[in-house]
Amino acid sequence: MSKRGSAIARRVIHTLALQSISASRTGEAKNPVLRDYYLKKCGSKPKLVAMGAVSHKVCNILFAILRDNKPFRIITPQEHNKQYNAAKCGIAA
Repeated sequence: MSKRGSAIARRVIHTLALQSISASRTGEAKNPVLRDYYLKKCGSKPKLVAMGAVSHKVCNILFAILRDNKPFRIITPQEHNKQYNAAKCGIAA
């Protein structure tokens, strides 16, 4: 990971990613989509590399929230693809 930019911003994004992949006291994932992504990455990469990938995804989510000015919703990748295809092709999902 690059050391360019604000160290505080990097730390905040890392903390957000760490909290997103953690499990609550009841054992369920706080963000099941990011947790599944992290566990899939951990299957083939070292844990810190997988954590960097999750941090990158969190950063992309933050910028999308700011760009679109919409609240955050957890959606699965399949649901995202369905919405994308419906918007692109002009068909109802």
